[in-house]
Amino acid sequence: MMAALVTPIFPDIMPGQQMKENNFEVIIVGGSYSGLAAGLALGRSLRKVLIIDSGAPCNRQTPHSHNFLTHDGATPSSIASEARKELAKYDSVTLTTGLVKSASKNPGGFTVRLDTGETISTKKLVFATGIRDIMPDIAGFSECWSITALHCPYCHGYEVKGQETGILANGNAAYEQALLISNWTRRLTVFTNGRSTLDREQVRKLKDHHIGLVEDPVQKVIHQGG
Repeated sequence: MMAALVTPIFPDIMPGQQMKENNFEVIIVGGSYSGLAAGLALGRSLRKVLIIDSGAPCNRQTPHSHNFLTHDGATPSSIASEARKELAKYDSVTLTTGLVKSASKNPGGFTVRLDTGETISTKKLVFATGIRDIMPDIAGFSECWSITALHCPYCHGYEVKGQETGILANGNAAYEQALLISNWTRRLTVFTNGRSTLDREQVRKLKDHHIGLVEDPVQKVIHQGG
């Protein structure tokens, strides 16, 4: 889990907000889209629910969300903020900013301990912590992640269509990505970050499509604010 933030990314949910009790039917660990969706369903079922979120979603650097019907082009934080406003209608649902440090079984369910030392009991425990992106060990890469270092052409390819684009991959993954992304741009180079494991036929087809191939190790990504 990521460390708690001094200033929450979500200003509408402050640490300890509405924390009047420490006994719930359900605690949801993680308050991004999946955690909020679970909270909505449980709130509508009249369940007493606590959603705990660290305020550090994996998409926090993403400028805009795309390919998400009714929210195309919105920021991830604005989508989550709108979801929290919808949850505010349900009195049995409480949201708070915090970091869960441990959870242990007890006779009636579970005991959850926060980074503040506070303990909360619950009958059921839902983990909706999402994913953590594992970055390659390349200087400057993490600062560019989800801004100009992109993981999904369906989410972000339209915004960079026609631009000079590099693919950081090797072997079959690089080959398949090159063929896929060539629908968005013809200005492509594959960076294998070391000796290529593409086979001879794959290299020939890349060359036929005017896709460059660079085998030198990537040492650094030079950027301005991502």
